[in-house]
Amino acid sequence: MLGSGIINVAIGLAFIFGVTAALSSVFTEMIARFLGLRGAYLLRGLRELLDGDTMTTVLTMAEGDYNAWQKIMKETPPESPPPTGPKPGPGKPQPADTSAGDALTAEALAKIPSATGALLGSPIMRSQGMAGDISSRALILPAAQPGRPAPLPKGPWKFRRSLPAYISATSFADALIDLLVPNAGGQTTLDAIDRSLKSLQQELPVASPLVESLQTLVANANGSMSRFRASVESWYDNHMDRVSGWYKRYVAKITLVVGAILVLLLNINTLTIGRTLYSSSVIGTAVSSVAAKTTSCPANETTQKCLGDLQAQLSAATQAGLPIGWAAVSDCAAPNIHCNWLDQRGIFSRHGGSPWQVVLVLIGFLITVIALTPGARFWFDLLSKLGSLRSTGPKPPAPAT
Repeated sequence: MLGSGIINVAIGLAFIFGVTAALSSVFTEMIARFLGLRGAYLLRGLRELLDGDTMTTVLTMAEGDYNAWQKIMKETPPESPPPTGPKPGPGKPQPADTSAGDALTAEALAKIPSATGALLGSPIMRSQGMAGDISSRALILPAAQPGRPAPLPKGPWKFRRSLPAYISATSFADALIDLLVPNAGGQTTLDAIDRSLKSLQQELPVASPLVESLQTLVANANGSMSRFRASVESWYDNHMDRVSGWYKRYVAKITLVVGAILVLLLNINTLTIGRTLYSSSVIGTAVSSVAAKTTSCPANETTQKCLGDLQAQLSAATQAGLPIGWAAVSDCAAPNIHCNWLDQRGIFSRHGGSPWQVVLVLIGFLITVIALTPGARFWFDLLSKLGSLRSTGPKPPAPAT
C-alpha cells in the first residue's frame, strides 16, 4: 500500500494539472469563439468535400454560383467565349493548346461556379444556423498552395464569428439533392440525379470532386433513393469527422501556448509543488481536502461561472499552502533581510545563487506544460481514482482466532 505522503503528492499534482488544463481550455474556447474557428473550419471542410483545394470560393458570390448551377441543371449553360484560330475539319479532333496550358487552366477554373458557393447559396442553406444571408459575409476561401493545406477563410473576424458552427447531415443532403434536381414539379429520382451529373460533367471545364463522388454513390445505391440519401449523409458525416480532427489539432496548439503562459504567470512549478506536498503533511492533507471537492466544468455551465470556479479552486489551494504565484518566499519575508527580485521569487537563494537552480525552475515549468497535454478530463478522472484510493485506507488486520 502506498504511503499517505505519496498519495497526497499524487492528488495534489493531479489537482493542479487538472485545474490548470481546465483554465487553458476555457481561455482557448474564448479565443476560438473570437476568431470564429469553428465556422471557418466548417467552410474549409465543405470546400474540400465539394470543390477540392484548387477552387477559390467567394461567399459574396454564393447566390450567383447557385443560379449558375441552376442553369446547368436546366440545360441552359452560360455562354462561353468563341474559340479562336481555324476551325478543325470534319472528323478531326480539336487540337489541345499546350503552349498556354497553365493560363487556360486558371481561366477555366475562374469560370467554374463553386459547388460550395452554390450549396451555401441555395434556399435551404442560405441562412442555416445564422442571422441574415450567407452572401453578406465578405469572406474568401483561397485555393491551396502546392504542397500546403488549404488556408482558412480570409476576411474580417466579425464575419467569421457569425458563420454557422454546425450543419447537420440531413440539411446537407436536402440542399445537395435540391441543387441537383432544381425542378420542383419534377420527381426526384436517381435517374434525374444521374442526368444532372452527366450534364455537369459535360459543362464543367475540369473534373469536379463532387460529380465524381456522387456518381459513385448513385452507382452504389442500386436504384434506391433512400439508400442514396443515407450514403450522402454518411459521406458528409465521415468527412466532418476529419474536419473535427483538423480543428482539434489546431486548437490543441493554442491550448498549449495558453497553458504555457498561465504556468509562467501563476508560477506553477511541478518540482516546487511536489517538494512542498511531500515535505509537509499538513499542506498535503489540506490540498487533498480541497481536491476532493473539485469537479470539472459541467457542460451546462457558462464560461464566466466555470472560470470563476477554477480561480476559486486555485485560490483555495494557495491558501492551503501550495507555492503558487510570484509572492515573496518566506526566507526573504523577515525584516532587515536584503533580497533581490530573483531571490524573493525563489529562483535564486540569498545565500548564494547557482545556475542549476534556474535549470530546475525551467524543468519544473516544462513538466507542468507537458502535463497539460492530456487535458483536464484525464486529470480529473485520475483525481477521482486517487481520492477513492486514499479513502480506502490501509487493509484492516485479520480478526484474532
